[in-house]
Amino acid sequence: MKEIRLKKSVLTLLEEGIIHIHLLTGCDITLPDAVRIVETMGALSAGKKLPVLIDVGEFTSVDKEVRIFSASRESNLYTIADGIVYRSFAQKLIADFYIKHNHPVVPTQAFPRRQEALNWLKTFILPTDNNHNLS
Repeated sequence: MKEIRLKKSVLTLLEEGIIHIHLLTGCDITLPDAVRIVETMGALSAGKKLPVLIDVGEFTSVDKEVRIFSASRESNLYTIADGIVYRSFAQKLIADFYIKHNHPVVPTQAFPRRQEALNWLKTFILPTDNNHNLS
């Protein structure tokens, strides 16, 4: 597993081929933070598009600019799908509002539990079959 720590987040490339973004507890995520996260995703994924697990820390907030940016093509250069794990009812409401009103360009769902999000994200991983030739 590769891991990169930023000021307000930790990004990890999980063995399943999923990028895990943990937004640290009590942080206010701003547009420059979001841009740095996307750049870091590109470094972790070697420029490939992968499913992304977003784990929102307790008392962490994301401002309106970040929500608009996060839904855009520019922000999803390295993303196939986003699974958002929320910790509170308030975070659930924000995630649901984001999905419904910001219209992310990649499939996006919010989940109360990490394992549910991971199971959903795994459906976006294409199996690689290097053992069979088409001849």
